[in-house]
Amino acid sequence: MIPKLDRCLARRMGRDEHVPVPDAELRAWQLDRLRRIVAHAKANSPFYARRLAGVDPASVRSFADFARLPFLQPDDLRRGPEQLLCVSLDEIARVVTLTSSGTTGEPKRIFHTAGDLEATTDFFALGMSNMTAPGDTVLVLLPDERPGGVARLLGEALARGGARAVAHPLDDADRAVDRCLAEGAKCVIGSPAHLNLLALAFAARGVPAGTLRSVLLCWDAVPDAVVRNCERTLGCAVFRHWGMIETCLGGGVECSPGSGLHLREADIFLEIVDPATGDPLPDGVTGELVLTTPLRLGMPFIRYRTGDLGRILPGVCPACGSPLRRLDPRVRRADEGAAGDFPHLDELNEVLYSVDGLGDFAAGLEGGRLTVRYCGLGDGLGEKVRSALENSPLLGQALRSGDMAIDLVFGGGLVPAVPGLGKRKIRSGEEN
Repeated sequence: MIPKLDRCLARRMGRDEHVPVPDAELRAWQLDRLRRIVAHAKANSPFYARRLAGVDPASVRSFADFARLPFLQPDDLRRGPEQLLCVSLDEIARVVTLTSSGTTGEPKRIFHTAGDLEATTDFFALGMSNMTAPGDTVLVLLPDERPGGVARLLGEALARGGARAVAHPLDDADRAVDRCLAEGAKCVIGSPAHLNLLALAFAARGVPAGTLRSVLLCWDAVPDAVVRNCERTLGCAVFRHWGMIETCLGGGVECSPGSGLHLREADIFLEIVDPATGDPLPDGVTGELVLTTPLRLGMPFIRYRTGDLGRILPGVCPACGSPLRRLDPRVRRADEGAAGDFPHLDELNEVLYSVDGLGDFAAGLEGGRLTVRYCGLGDGLGEKVRSALENSPLLGQALRSGDMAIDLVFGGGLVPAVPGLGKRKIRSGEEN
């Protein structure tokens, strides 16, 4: 039987979804679609007409040829994003504005057509079918006030499989537990920080492990420590997802816990390149994720530098046997430190979320002093946090040498340390 997520690829290729897609056929189809999207963008977008002025789409005869095309940079999206459009604004169903991760800079604006949103909903429906059953209620810890937003798309996708979505943005983990139990939810979807808080609240309330069947960690980088906490405390299957606004939210999802992220190969063509040179890297080697959207006709992305670091896992999926490419779930930002420097948020995530009783944290760095605002439950939590930092591999060495000092600030019990769903980062200077 063809794996469920492979069926999504077959549908998008216009093939019988119950027949596996041979790798050679997929690669030939992808190359053809890459040629077509280059021709489409050059003919219909003012930006790409200039950027690809010297490129003959017919000359893209191999993936190596494609890899010689110029990169699309994030700043290109900030300077006149409408210039990237290949359709009229009447054909745009949703516009998302993303502010800069720093304190200044023009926001990025991403345009989605109804077709883009439908393709994502289809991907969500097949992905969620691996972790839910008809009749299930799914608690979605995300806002749903915007049409075309992730919670709305998830709701539509779950309904196709006979499940019901209940949106409940998490601002207090105790209230989220109340809602989860009242609704009889069997699955919860949310950011790693919010699921970590929910797991802690479940344990504090004595909710039996196994009350939930599954959880999906999404929206931000997923620390291994949070996966372990959810597995141990909630006693359920823990799935992971990667996506970006630029991918129309859906990017890759696990078919089974620990399987690796099955990519939307029809809608997302990923290259892994050396961040310094831009040269392609082989499977298994970590580099920067470069995104192309072969079927996105409204606002196509051609060789977009995401700023995310990751690698393609070699071999077939150990869970479902799919030969299609899988992304390592350990995706992180290239600039994950403060101003792209030490310390790394990746290290803080693993160290602090491993502390027993810690629910969430936020970190800021200024003048060699690291401030950690944390929340959680239990006696001596502050001492545990300090000990964990002092004994961490890289940060501990800097603390012991006197190159860095730490201040700890307790922020309460089960309320997120960072409000809303802003991507976590180590804040610096005036951002603190």
